[in-house]
Amino acid sequence: MEEQKRTYKVEILEKKGTCEDELFEIMAKNGDITSQKLADMIGCQVKITGYAICHIITDDKDFSITYFDTDEYGLISSGSIVFLESVISYFGKVDKVILTEIKTKKGKTYKAVPVLTRKKKEETTKNNEEKNDNDFDLPF
Repeated sequence: MEEQKRTYKVEILEKKGTCEDELFEIMAKNGDITSQKLADMIGCQVKITGYAICHIITDDKDFSITYFDTDEYGLISSGSIVFLESVISYFGKVDKVILTEIKTKKGKTYKAVPVLTRKKKEETTKNNEEKNDNDFDLPF
C-alpha cells in the first residue's frame, strides 16, 4: 500500500527583526512552528522583536498568517490585517504594545496598541561637601 503524501507549502512573503533568521525560515518550511493564538493573549503587554508574513497551502486550506516573535511568549500567530498594520506602524518605535481586541463592522479583530513609556526623572545627586577646619558657620 502506497502512502499518500500530504501537501504543505510555505512561502514567506516578508520578514523583519528576529524572524529574518535562517532558522525561522527552516522551521516554517518544515511546519515546525509552534505559536500561541493572538486571541488567547488579549490584554498582555509584549515586546515584538520580529514578524513574518507567511502564505501556507495544505490539502485542505490556502491561507495567510503572520507570526510575531515576542520576548515574553515566543511566537504569536494571527491572520488579522488590522493587527499586522498596527505592528508595522509601531515596530521599532515603541518598546512594548498591548494586545487588544476591537469591534468592526465585520466582527472582531485585533490591534497592537503602543505602551507610552515615560522617561524616569533623572536623579540628582546632592554635593555633600565635607566641612573643612577653615569653614565658618554663618549665623544666617
